[in-house]
Amino acid sequence: MPSTNSSTFLGYLHSFRGFAIINIVLIHAVVAALVAIDQMNMSNPIAMANEVLFHDSTLYFAVISGLLFTAILKRRGYNRFFKSKVKNVILPYVFITGIVTIFKALNPDEEASAQPFILTYLEILVRDLIYGKANALFWYIPVLIFLYLVTPLLDYLMNLKRIGTIIGVIIMLAPLLVSRIQMAFDYLLSMQTMIYFTGAYAFGMFIGSDLDRRLGWIRKSFFPILAIAIVSTVVLFYLYIQDIDAYAFMSLNVSLKETAFYVQKICLTGIFIILLQNLGQKQPAWLHRVAKDSFSIYFLHGFFVFGGIPLFMFLLGYQEISPFNTLIGAVVLLAFSIGLSMLIVLGFRKLMGKNSRILIGS
Repeated sequence: MPSTNSSTFLGYLHSFRGFAIINIVLIHAVVAALVAIDQMNMSNPIAMANEVLFHDSTLYFAVISGLLFTAILKRRGYNRFFKSKVKNVILPYVFITGIVTIFKALNPDEEASAQPFILTYLEILVRDLIYGKANALFWYIPVLIFLYLVTPLLDYLMNLKRIGTIIGVIIMLAPLLVSRIQMAFDYLLSMQTMIYFTGAYAFGMFIGSDLDRRLGWIRKSFFPILAIAIVSTVVLFYLYIQDIDAYAFMSLNVSLKETAFYVQKICLTGIFIILLQNLGQKQPAWLHRVAKDSFSIYFLHGFFVFGGIPLFMFLLGYQEISPFNTLIGAVVLLAFSIGLSMLIVLGFRKLMGKNSRILIGS
């Protein structure tokens, strides 16, 4: 494992990336397990706990991206920054979307079935690339591309003399009032969602711009931050139990849940980064391995989490051990989807070497 003291490698942040992707896969694994036994509703304690603990874990990725930019990537220049994002994010996104679109075009809706296959394919491809709809979990990629595009503007605004800090604080706090809108199932690009994740990205940029000093502040404030994380989690449970969410603020429709999730995940980001930093060079090797393939796992795991349900129905349907059938089944789906994703990455890496990044992201 590379040294965590390297100027271009932050071992604890790499471990946090692995932690983040496990959170993301786990929430989907639990959902898949509950869907399989027709118990996916918020009155189910497992479904509620899954939502409260793991919803919006993509915020972790947004913070990591922002932190890496100011801590490491900024000094390399924007030209190299954007080239790397095209190679490691956009090209794999296009490749995987292109493959999935073949199957979607073979089974088009009635309106599209009357036209030649190639036109149907291109129509679906362009639409799914814009909206992130090759898979229900791809909605985050258009958001991520937006974050990359606004990086120079954010960097400029947050470094303006006198008012840069104020602007940065406003951007970081905006998600408290500008709530994320669900984009997973609708053909929709929501500016509210872009702003929501921009806040987390800007937070990462702020931390990374003076990494040691600001992580030092988080370390000194560890227990107050932990308390806020716990309170926000309790608040979320209360909101779900009482079925409370939206409220109007001026002309904004604000989701109390999304506000609490933002507070919770930003606090947990600081907590887990410090805990992992405390490990020094003793970062878990297995977590490092998962982190290395994290982006590919994000691209691929949705197909295997939900596609693997029939393979494990013998366990998921074993009601005699309920609710452990759901919990054990979710862990099995988690391991299955991550393991199979990493196996596919390994295959691409064996065939193409470093060039596998342009197709699979790792």
